[in-house]
Amino acid sequence: MTEAAVRLGVTNHVIRRLIRDRVLSAEQVVPGAPYQIRSGDLENESVLTAARRSGRPRRADPTDQLPMFTDTW
Repeated sequence: MTEAAVRLGVTNHVIRRLIRDRVLSAEQVVPGAPYQIRSGDLENESVLTAARRSGRPRRADPTDQLPMFTDTW
């Protein structure tokens, strides 16, 4: 997992999240064992895109939605 994180330039936490979200394929021989990740899976476009994304998922601003709080007092 650490080698995958270094290769993608992210933290181990990000790798765990990608595995949990099933973006990155990984397997464990037995529960609790280190994950085995194929090097070819690190080159998958969906993995690279997810690893490059920073911060919270970006969402489009709804143009037709009223604000919850107005600027008027």
